[in-house]
Amino acid sequence: MATKLQFCKATPAKATDMLAKRLNKELSAKKRVLWLLSGGSNIAIEVAVMRRVPADLQPYLAIMLDERYGPFGHKDSNLQQLYDAGFAPGKATVVPALTPENLPLEAAAARYRAAAETAFASADVIIAQLGIGADGHISGILPGSAAVTARKLVAGYRTGELERITFTFTALKKVTAAYAFAFGEAKRGQLETLRDKKLPLKTQPAQILKHISEAYVYNDQMGDKK
Repeated sequence: MATKLQFCKATPAKATDMLAKRLNKELSAKKRVLWLLSGGSNIAIEVAVMRRVPADLQPYLAIMLDERYGPFGHKDSNLQQLYDAGFAPGKATVVPALTPENLPLEAAAARYRAAAETAFASADVIIAQLGIGADGHISGILPGSAAVTARKLVAGYRTGELERITFTFTALKKVTAAYAFAFGEAKRGQLETLRDKKLPLKTQPAQILKHISEAYVYNDQMGDKK
């Protein structure tokens, strides 16, 4: 299903406010919400949003996130960086991609894929918080990588820099609402391309936002084209 992707020029504080309100609206209706997270520049927003989820609503919330593969708790782990930044899930359920067993990449991805299948099936609402890279990547899906052709919910693959465990296009198409945050001048070129052009997903993975039923891009560069 295609959607009219909405570009919203805003500050990070405004973007945080909009996402927190959406999460709390769904949780207040006693819906089981799955919140998909990303690392990098999204971490500060994720910490701020979680602080605004009341304790009595936290049990309805499950959390999963893309991960940089490595030993459990390694310094480049998205989850570890999230906790180091002060993320406090409280009574929410966090489903980690990495575990103390330190499984090989393929086995870790398979375990996380099974967990995702259960979490997606159990959720009433799936909200994805995503970043857009200066190369057009989204989630852990890099342009031209093995992840762009993966068909299951989760893919584990190697790049020149990192080994990644990521949600795939298949997973993102199941999302109820996507909130993509892309702040800074370095993102302007990719944002203009995303807004104004239609490219193959393998070239600009962020184009997947046009295939999610409800999607927003909060940024400090531009709004919808007039």
